[in-house]
Amino acid sequence: MSLYQKTIVAIDPCVESSDLIEKAIAITVDKNNITLVHVMEIMCALPTAPYAPVVLDTSQIESQVKQSAINHLKALTEKHDLQADAFKILSGSTATAIKDHAEENSCDAIIIGSHGRHGLGLLLGSTASGVIHGCGCDVLVVRLKE
Repeated sequence: MSLYQKTIVAIDPCVESSDLIEKAIAITVDKNNITLVHVMEIMCALPTAPYAPVVLDTSQIESQVKQSAINHLKALTEKHDLQADAFKILSGSTATAIKDHAEENSCDAIIIGSHGRHGLGLLLGSTASGVIHGCGCDVLVVRLKE
């Protein structure tokens, strides 16, 4: 049953995402309108010790993390027969970047995973919770397999 025209799937490269993508394919009219999104949190240059004048350059680490995310997203697009360019790397606060991208691209659904940790305060992960609150489109939160 296809319900949505344009869907975003929030991807965490450290977590198996096939369930999320399969659900997106099932609810999106045309799977060519599915975009996999990964958000890189902004890394800051950090001093190596209190009062130390030496600062670590994080640009090389960021570049490696970005390339690894790109490779992962490319593999997912191939595995699920999505368009080769059906992914986007964003930067900033994860929840905000996902919501902003959805709004800027007139998406009508976001699919995001949650670990479903125990306890009322941990019912949703902080990212999933942040996406839901103030989002202008439907959000499907999928329990991730452990």
